[in-house]
Amino acid sequence: MNVFKFLLCASASVMAFSPTLAQTQDRPPLRLVVGYAAGGSSDALARMVAERLKDELGQAIIVDNRPGAGGQIAADYVRNATGDGTTILVANSHMMVMLPLTSRAAKYNPTTDFKSVGRMTSFYEAVTVPASLPATSVAQWLELARRDPKNGNFGVPAPGSVSHFLGYRLGVDAKVGLQAIPYKGAAPLVQDLLGGQINAGILPVLDVAPHHEAGKLRVLAVNGDKRAQLLPGVPTLKELGIPGFETLEWTALLAPASTARPVVEKLNAALNKVLAQKEIQERLLKLGMEANPSTPDELGQLVAGDMKRWAPVIKASGFTAD
Repeated sequence: MNVFKFLLCASASVMAFSPTLAQTQDRPPLRLVVGYAAGGSSDALARMVAERLKDELGQAIIVDNRPGAGGQIAADYVRNATGDGTTILVANSHMMVMLPLTSRAAKYNPTTDFKSVGRMTSFYEAVTVPASLPATSVAQWLELARRDPKNGNFGVPAPGSVSHFLGYRLGVDAKVGLQAIPYKGAAPLVQDLLGGQINAGILPVLDVAPHHEAGKLRVLAVNGDKRAQLLPGVPTLKELGIPGFETLEWTALLAPASTARPVVEKLNAALNKVLAQKEIQERLLKLGMEANPSTPDELGQLVAGDMKRWAPVIKASGFTAD
């Protein structure tokens, strides 16, 4: 047997006894579209999931970063893609709920322009004050704000974010004038909290947990219906008798609306197997997220429910991103 025939036979043997390899080579790659730049938490999440999802699907996966307009560019790209299961959006609640409710520039309809695949994670917002502020509870902070409007200023990582309207609604419900002060990200807000330049902030748990543990900041409460794994000693607003803040922010996979149900179900099953892995759950916690898989229908209900829940709050606030 000459060398050419030997290599040909060897290659055929590998393909015959490696169905996953053969399947991977025969199928076009799956494209996970991320609406943010490489290096951020959304990008890290997408790459972490892609790393394991390719093995579950037997299909190559490409992470495609299309940053801009708070995720709108990526959402529009996927909305207009062919629904063959090869183009999937790495979405979050800001992109799918807050942007459509606050900006006319967001032309997509989250409930009709996409097919829900499955939720990946949930993450918490933390009501936080400097350790020097004489408030050890949300009630005490609200009382300080009632007496002095300066104490009612609370920083948020971005205007029009969940934390923005969480604080707005907290103030309305308590009949206290709380005022959101938008920052360009969580990092400068944390620095101002540490320096005492602002007396409160509402921001993701991951950004404040180390400072809370070090005694430099004080997390008074988190949203959600159960405590955050990163801060098990901090109560939820619900525990404190402040209802209506049980829902969390989330990340999820969405497909174009024309994607067939069997394709969606196959993707969902593979995704949930990935999220069940202990190592993945531990790595997600380091990103400030908790694995929280769902069925496609559960995700669809979550998106619609969040839209219905936040729409009147945002309208009452008078905020617009335009």
